[in-house]
Amino acid sequence: MKNPILFLGLLLTMGSLQAQHSVTGKIADSQGAPLIGVSIQEKNAATGAVSDLDGTYSIRCSNPNATLIFSYVGFGTQEIPVNGRTEIDVVLETDYRILDQIVITGSRRSNRTQTETAVPVDVIGMRQVGQTSARFDVTSLLNASAPSFNFNKQSGSDGADHIDLATLRGLGPDQTLVLVNGKRRHQTAFVSVFGTRGRGNSGADLSAIPIAAIDRVEILRDGASAQYGSDAIAGVINLVLRENTDQISADIGYSAYHDPKYNPAFKPEIGQYVYGNKFDGNAFNASVNYGLNLGQKGGFLNATFLHSETSKTYRQELEEILPLSIYRRAHGDGSLAAQSAIINMELPIREDDKFLFYAFGGISAKNSDAYAFTRNFSARPERFPTDANGNLIPKPGIIFNTADDSEKYFNPASSRKSTTSPWRWGSGAARIKGGAGT
Repeated sequence: MKNPILFLGLLLTMGSLQAQHSVTGKIADSQGAPLIGVSIQEKNAATGAVSDLDGTYSIRCSNPNATLIFSYVGFGTQEIPVNGRTEIDVVLETDYRILDQIVITGSRRSNRTQTETAVPVDVIGMRQVGQTSARFDVTSLLNASAPSFNFNKQSGSDGADHIDLATLRGLGPDQTLVLVNGKRRHQTAFVSVFGTRGRGNSGADLSAIPIAAIDRVEILRDGASAQYGSDAIAGVINLVLRENTDQISADIGYSAYHDPKYNPAFKPEIGQYVYGNKFDGNAFNASVNYGLNLGQKGGFLNATFLHSETSKTYRQELEEILPLSIYRRAHGDGSLAAQSAIINMELPIREDDKFLFYAFGGISAKNSDAYAFTRNFSARPERFPTDANGNLIPKPGIIFNTADDSEKYFNPASSRKSTTSPWRWGSGAARIKGGAGT
């Protein structure tokens, strides 16, 4: 039986080799100069290559009808169908929209472009990043796209369940300076406790600002304290609000978790844990952004509105490898309902655009609810309602029995309601791209 199997394997290998298609060529700019290090990627495949010192490349495609993607920093990306060809020469055109993007983070110059910055600055376009993700808040998106930006959801950590604090370079949340349009963003009044991330610190809640209101995020790590002082030991995060006009954009998203391994809803027979549905953590997000022109000198008013809801998740170790979690019978992320409105405006006063009035700000409301540590009657009966004889007074819907009736317990919940309305306004003698004036 081994020989037929070996023969079949050889046939499959030969068929795979015959299906592959080799493509070579040379990549240059519009002046004919070879481009070194251009990325060549086969669309919808893991095959890739990089151009050599003389601009030449060679790539083996999965089939003769594949599509190749050519991309290089500062140049426009091109998608070229192979159509059976074995040699394809490419000319990449300079994309001045990328090279001329103004970056105000990490520099006192108001007109420094991204390629002229003295230190590296990460510039992350939020709309491009958000379109390919099921994450609906700024903190989660940056955690997936920005190096050294760290964030993880907390559970059973009092206020840390409700405020999403993140860190740069492993330092405390209050050692990162957060700016909006180049102006300082206020921190929350919450101080992390217990073993949570940033214990003893207070930081800015980035999730209070809708993704739809942000054009891009600029992150400076190296040399931040030399520019901005001790508040920026870890770095600087600058949120640049959108300025678009005469267009309306809307985003609607839904996501949920399906986790048979750790969701107790898949093993209700255990009878010891609180659980919801097999699809939990249901998140719904709806936002709309619209901008209009102000005056005749290039002014604008851009507004964003957001409604977001997220339900609880429930997670436990269900294989019974670990001891029964009697102190966290309800364990997982808390629920959230949030609404916010953000406005960004700018109105030039003089014809030469040397003097302007600007304002930006908004209002946000967030209601969240999360479970705390379980209270068990056998361990702390004084925390339960009892009669004169010490017998437990039943409270349906609050106090529960385990499936084997061995324990009575309840799960305290911590809730938080917050409303913020920070505003910044002023006038400036110089115009800085991004909506801030100095």
